[in-house]
Amino acid sequence: MKKFSFKQFVGTVSGVLLLSSTILSTAEPIEVVLPAPTGTFSVGTKAFELCDCSRTQLRGSGKRRWMVQAWYPAEHVQDSTFDYMPETLPNSLVNGVKVRAHAQPNAALKKDGRFPLIIFQHGFGEVRQSYTILCEELASHGFIVLSLDQPYNASFIRFSSGDHCVPTAYDIWKLTNDREYRYSFFDECMKESIGDILYILSHLTTITSKYFNSQIQTNFITLIGHSFGGNVAHTLGFKNPLIKAIVDIDSKVTEKEIYGHIGVPENNIKKPVLFIRSNQYQDDVKNLRSVPNANVIDFNVQHSAFRDIAYLVNYIPSLRNQTFFAKLWNWFWLKGPLFDPVDTSIENYSVANWFSTYRSTITSWLSNQQKTVS
Repeated sequence: MKKFSFKQFVGTVSGVLLLSSTILSTAEPIEVVLPAPTGTFSVGTKAFELCDCSRTQLRGSGKRRWMVQAWYPAEHVQDSTFDYMPETLPNSLVNGVKVRAHAQPNAALKKDGRFPLIIFQHGFGEVRQSYTILCEELASHGFIVLSLDQPYNASFIRFSSGDHCVPTAYDIWKLTNDREYRYSFFDECMKESIGDILYILSHLTTITSKYFNSQIQTNFITLIGHSFGGNVAHTLGFKNPLIKAIVDIDSKVTEKEIYGHIGVPENNIKKPVLFIRSNQYQDDVKNLRSVPNANVIDFNVQHSAFRDIAYLVNYIPSLRNQTFFAKLWNWFWLKGPLFDPVDTSIENYSVANWFSTYRSTITSWLSNQQKTVS
């Protein structure tokens, strides 16, 4: 009798349970369309890979490389919707449902004008396109947004060559079972993420010339991040003179030292910063209000309500019923990013009202900050 390998065994069990969860789930729609951006510009998107040959990856000995997803003001776009997470998500299917976004892949950059830059950092375990709803909105209001994947922190990266990167099994196990290891890992990730941003800032002339026709406006650069990405944004943003504004979306202010400090570092340069907080991360709100030049806005929503998944779970019911084995199937066979519905409640908001409120809060604040620079 032919023996099954471990991979075949896991694949068989995962496949059966994935099929079972699909059959038992509520009837799914054929297609889901993300909320349309509200700005005056059409939106384009493109992906490109960067490599800092002076550094190595967080794990392994390869050169430090990462993917960047850009959203930008585009020339008039003919069609209204396009594939979600192009080059990352196969066929733009989320749990078997087609998801459509509004940015045209590789559309021509708007010819007239120069556009301020936003560098975006995703949260732990997310990917560069997990915040497409927000990034499309920002681009429609005249910003060029560069969202960076974080290798071995992102749940899944598909490089331009077609190879993949996912967190190591050892890191996943230790992160869920060892608190000290988790803080040490965050410290490593912070160092690498800041290194990636500094690389972009030091090569900005080359990047804007190669990918954006030298139309990036470099006198107003904003860092935005969610969760761990928010920690990255305020840690670097308060110190680097090239950064003019910071949006920290629900970062976790820890009681342990990360990257040389505990909690939010001093804002000695008095950078304008917008702190957005969910109903789950309220411990630090009082301290945040004392940060110089800070605006603090509380929303009665959960921590992950700022990601696309908070929209998708309301229209793809099976996302709420994913089993551990369904997630394992996705990760073990490198099919694409995880869509984890944990902490996505928008409480008493309607879906439309929440995403309208959340997006307009950020775009309005950024618009006011721009006026002080121009």
